[in-house]
This record gives sequence, C-alpha cells and structure tokens, in this order.
Amino acid sequence: MWIELTITRMKGFSRLTTIKDALNTFYETVHLERMPAETLRIISCLGRVLADDLTCPRDVPPFDRSAMDGYAVRAEDLYAASDTNPVVLALTETPSSIDSPPKETLNRGEAMKIATGAPIPVGASAVIMVEYTEETGPGKVEIHRPVTPGENVSARGEDVKAGQPILTAGSFLQPQDIGIMAALGLSEVSIVCRPRVAVLSNGNELVDVGIETVPGKIVDSNRPTILSLVKASGGEPVDLGITSDDRDLIAQKISRSLDSVDMVLVSGGTSVGEKDLLPGIVNSLGKPGVIVHGVAMRPGRPVALCALGLKPILLLPGFPVAAMMAYDVFAEPIMLKLMGARSRAHVRPTLRAAALRRVPSITGTRSFVRVLVMKKDGRTVFEPLRATGSGIISSMVRANGMLVIPENKEGVEEGEEAMITLLRPLEEDMMQ
Repeated sequence: MWIELTITRMKGFSRLTTIKDALNTFYETVHLERMPAETLRIISCLGRVLADDLTCPRDVPPFDRSAMDGYAVRAEDLYAASDTNPVVLALTETPSSIDSPPKETLNRGEAMKIATGAPIPVGASAVIMVEYTEETGPGKVEIHRPVTPGENVSARGEDVKAGQPILTAGSFLQPQDIGIMAALGLSEVSIVCRPRVAVLSNGNELVDVGIETVPGKIVDSNRPTILSLVKASGGEPVDLGITSDDRDLIAQKISRSLDSVDMVLVSGGTSVGEKDLLPGIVNSLGKPGVIVHGVAMRPGRPVALCALGLKPILLLPGFPVAAMMAYDVFAEPIMLKLMGARSRAHVRPTLRAAALRRVPSITGTRSFVRVLVMKKDGRTVFEPLRATGSGIISSMVRANGMLVIPENKEGVEEGEEAMITLLRPLEEDMMQ
C-alpha cells in the first residue's frame, strides 16, 4: 500500500511532521548565514570546508617536461630505428635536469640526456626511454626503436591549465585536494570557520563517564557520542556537561552558551512527559523558540527543532540510538548549511542487498533500521538486528548497515532488494 502523508498523529504528540517538512519549516523560520572565513596554511586544511572557488593560477606542469629518464630527441630522426638498424645520434654536452634546464636548442641528429621531470629542450619532440639506448662512445648514443612526437613528454598544462576550475566553494578538502594546492604553489587558502556546537545532556539519572554508578543512575553515553559526531561532521564541539532536571539550571546553561557558540544540542527531556522540560524552557528564553516538535521518524520521534534568534537549538531524544538518528537527520544538515558545505564530510557507501526476511514499517513514518549485511551463496543480503530498541546503543556497533524505509512504504518484503547505507566496510571487502 502506497500513500502520501505529510503529517500524522501519534500518542503523546498532537501531530508529527515529516522530516522534509520539518527541515523546510526550520529553514523558512531561521535564515542561516554561512560562517565567516579564515585563512589557513594548506597543511592545516584537511577535512575543512573551502570558502571560495579555487581556480588554477598557472599551467601545471609549467613547461613541457620529460616523463621518463632517457634522451630528448627529434622524433623524425628515429623513424627507421630498430634492433637490427639502430640510429646513432650525437650527444649534446649539457644534459637536462630539473635543477639545470637546457639552454641550447636540440638540432637534427642530436640527442640530449634528460631526467624525469626535466624541461624538454627547444627542438625536441619526444623522449626515448633509457632502456632502448646505449652510449657507444664519447658523444654518441645508439637508439634501437622509434618514437612518436610527444611520446614520454608531459605537455605544459597537461595536468591543469591556467584558469581552469579546480575546487568549488563548499568542498570538504581531502588529501588529494591539499596535494593539488601544493602543486599550484598555494601555501594558504580561505577556509570556512568551524561552527562551535555546544552539547548538553539532561537528566537526574545521568552520571559522567568514570563515575561509579549506583541504583537509579546510568552513565551518560549520549554526550561523548554527540561530541564525536560534531567533530566528525566538521564542527568544533563544546562540552557543557550534564544538568539535572532543574529549569533554572538548564535555562542558564543554554542562555550562557549562546554568546560563544553557533549551535546548541541538548539530549534528554524533549518528549511530552512530566519531566520533559526542554521545549518549555527554550520557549521561555526567546523567539522563535520551538519551531517543530515531534517528527515522523523511528527512532527519533521526540526531536525538536528550535532557535533563539539565529542560533539553532536542537533537542535530541534521550535514548542513544534515537539521539544519533536525530543528529544524522537534522543536526548535521544544519551544521553543513552553517558551513556552506556541498556534501557531508564523510560520504557513506551504499549497495543493494536482498532482505532475508520481511522488515515491517509504519506508513507515515520514516524508519531507520539497523541491519547486518553479508554475502550468502554469492548474493549480497541483509537482515535486521533482533534487538534494536532506541536505547540499545550496542545495536549501532553490531550493525554494519542502515536500511531507510520511506514514509509511504509499509516495509520491505522477504527477497526484495533495497538500498543499504554501509556504516562499516564489509569484512571481505577490506581483505581485497
């Protein structure tokens, strides 16, 4: 059964908004501006977002150069060369090397010794590899095969031509991007500043990592997880610690952080129970306050998208897996918008796999199902994990894939193929 649904009702919420509508409503309400830029040396730019389009300032390579060790020649001198009929050329006195470019023109019947990367002398049209040559006496080299014009020569601008676009603003810079910047002679570039993202955990029951728990207390796993997610997304995490279920303390933590951060993430206390104080607290601190509360997704339904002025405030569910899903769906895209990024920092690979058993879903809700992907009888298949409650964080460790079932689908049938996003590489792929 296929249906179209933008808003649905669910116990505890007057309405649930679809993920798409939730993001659109948030962006229509809060007009986010890109973070300012800073100039950094290229060696410090890995994983950062490029602020401006990058255009090649010069040809790379800047001159015709040899791609091999050998001899620069005129190709027409060697058209008849062979093992049985070698051609003997006169060696010029000055070889061409990277640190000593040639100063003389290569004439007909001459060859010049040349190193890999060295400039091609004027008059030469090719390079013969040293393997096909033999110096037979003072000032002479015997060549045993022909070459074509341009053979073993890297032409000026062959890699990149002056004025050619290289990278676009909003690109997360990877090692190869740093390499081409160096090749272009760029020592520094303009980079988008990292958004500072405050992370706060709420709950009387929470204690910090390393503190011994007693009955009624649990270790706060959300904060270390979310702090790590912020860093992986390209942001600068700011740890606000843990607050108890105290309105004044929570309000104080949030309001004080706004002077020094660009975004706030709070986990816990965001549902509709008696102790879920966060939505009311945010509304009491200013406008626009809570923009969307309750989203048609599972897990992650109690997430709230809020703002104070132009500062995004996201209230994430208290259960660890639900908090991670809400972060992935809402917090990271908002962070990327703040950075002007064109894609996620880490693009996860996807593959198609067949379901080993039926995976049900609720129409009107987007389901994020943790699955185990494997190879079986030559096929790529998957099955959902048995224990997948939103509080079972170990399911995110055991799963190597995520199945997303859209709002208008009742589930995935046994044997049906679906697109899986890999959370970890398949073990056999890592061994190849």
